[in-house]
Amino acid sequence: MNKAPMYARAIISSSLFALVCSSALAANGPPPPAVSQPGGINLGNTSFYDGFAGPPGLNHNIYLQHSRATSFRDNDGNDNKVFDNPEFSATTLVNQFTYYSPKTIGRGGHLGWSIILPIVSLDADFGAKGPQLKDNGTGFGDISLGPMVQFDPIVDAQGRPTFVQRLALDVSLPIGEYDETKDFNPGSNFYSINPYWAATWMPAERWEMSWRLHYLYNFKNSDPASSTYQLFNGDPVRDTQAGQAAWSNFAASYEVIPNVSVGLNGYYFKQLEDDKVNGQRLEDSREEVLGIGPGLLWKNTKGPWLWFNVYHETEVENRAKNDFSVQARLAYPL
Repeated sequence: MNKAPMYARAIISSSLFALVCSSALAANGPPPPAVSQPGGINLGNTSFYDGFAGPPGLNHNIYLQHSRATSFRDNDGNDNKVFDNPEFSATTLVNQFTYYSPKTIGRGGHLGWSIILPIVSLDADFGAKGPQLKDNGTGFGDISLGPMVQFDPIVDAQGRPTFVQRLALDVSLPIGEYDETKDFNPGSNFYSINPYWAATWMPAERWEMSWRLHYLYNFKNSDPASSTYQLFNGDPVRDTQAGQAAWSNFAASYEVIPNVSVGLNGYYFKQLEDDKVNGQRLEDSREEVLGIGPGLLWKNTKGPWLWFNVYHETEVENRAKNDFSVQARLAYPL
C-alpha cells in the first residue's frame, strides 16, 4: 500500500451567497422577505481524492475562493428583471484544521474532528433602477465544526488503494459578522446541521472518482436581515427559515504525469422544501444550481498538496447565478 499522505477536500465557508428572488417581486416596491441558504455550505469546495483526510494527526487546509454573479434568477430560472445591472462578488479565505486518531475502532475507523474559520469579503453593486441591496463588507463568517470517522483505504491484492470513505457531522454556529440592516452578511444568524458522506473510488491505476453527499437542516433566523422594511401577508417579518436541502459534490481525475492530476469537478444543489416566513410557507422559493468546471491537483508525497478549481453555473433557480467561481486550496500536515 502506498503510504504517501492523501488529503481530502473539506467543508469551507462558501462564497456562493444566495438571495431568493421570487417571481412575485413588486416592480415598484421593496422585495419580499429574502430567505437564503447559509453562506458556509460546501458547494464545489471539495474535489479530487475527497475520501481521504490526510495522514493521522493534525492537518491544516487553507482555501482562497472568489466568485462573481451578474444576475439573480427567479423560480423559472430566468433573469429577474426587477434588478438593474446587478453585480455581486465574494472573496473567502478559510483556515481549516482537521484531526483524526491513529487508533482504529471497528473495521478501520479513526475518530476525528474538524473546525473551519472563515473570513468573508462581500461587494454588492446595483444599477440606478430597482432595489438597492446592501452588503456588510468584510468580516468573520460562521464557524463550522464537528466529529468525523475516517476509514482506512480498501486495498487490492497488489496493495493498491481502491476505495476510501469518511462520515462526518458538521454544525454551523452563527457567530459571524451580521447586521440586520444589510441584505448580504458574512454570517447567517442561524444554526445549521450538515451531515455528509465522502468517498473516493480508484478503479484503475492513475484514475479516481470522488463524491460527497450532503444533507442540510437549517434552524430559524429570529432576526432576519434586510435594508428595507419587510412585510409578509400583511404582517411584519419576525423570523425566517431556509428550507431543508441536499446536494452532491462530484469529481473525476487522471494523473497525466507523476504527481499531477487533471479532471472535472462539479456540484448539484437542490432545496427539498420551501422556505418559511413567520412560520408560513414562502411559495416557489426552492433554490437549485448546477456548477461544473475543470480542476488540477499537484501532489507532494511528503508535504503539501495544491488544488485549483474553476466552476461555471447553470440550471439556477431562486438564487444568484455565478458567472464564474475560482478556488485554490493548500493542504499539509502539521
